[in-house]
Amino acid sequence: MDAITTEVVETGSKRDLRGRRFSTLQERAALLEAYAQSGLTQRAFARREGINYNTFTAWLQGRRRAGEGKHPSPAKLKC
Repeated sequence: MDAITTEVVETGSKRDLRGRRFSTLQERAALLEAYAQSGLTQRAFARREGINYNTFTAWLQGRRRAGEGKHPSPAKLKC
């Protein structure tokens, strides 16, 4: 039987004792902007960037509550 090997890739980002990555507000804003331009689903973008899906959706919700990235609802659009 072959041995299983694990590769650890250090990105330089700070992590807590459980391995969770810390991110600055600027990093979060850049990720949210990249998501808006990506055309990916929230889940696919979070997976690609290595972010927990629930964490990512919380960031999006926080941005919307702060009034950034607000889009009018379809009912309010006049065609």
